[in-house]
Amino acid sequence: MPYDLHVVRTSNWLEAATNPIRREDVDLLVQSDSELEWSSSDYVEMKQVGGISRFYMIAWNGRSCFLWHEDQITCATPDERQVAKLIDIAQKLKANVVGDDGEQYSSSRSLFGKRKIKIVQP
Repeated sequence: MPYDLHVVRTSNWLEAATNPIRREDVDLLVQSDSELEWSSSDYVEMKQVGGISRFYMIAWNGRSCFLWHEDQITCATPDERQVAKLIDIAQKLKANVVGDDGEQYSSSRSLFGKRKIKIVQP
């Protein structure tokens, strides 16, 4: 079973609907970041009130790995580079990166430019 990380504007990803990341926010993000684009072929279909909706993936450097769905961006079982990109995305959206278990992800850079990811447990 995959472990998801969530880009949300709340401290708990289950409460993301209270301060959602809207489609318009993600559109602006994709337009401003040359590494990101909406996939034209990769999507997830989800059952919702009124039927099934199709949500297209967000490709990073040509690889579909992020998903915007209603109020947040998620990534299933991200590698270290994807975690770093999620942190960058969250900073641009004034949001947080939160794991399924509630841990918060952030990063900093050393004097030599090396990135260090910090995980704070709930």
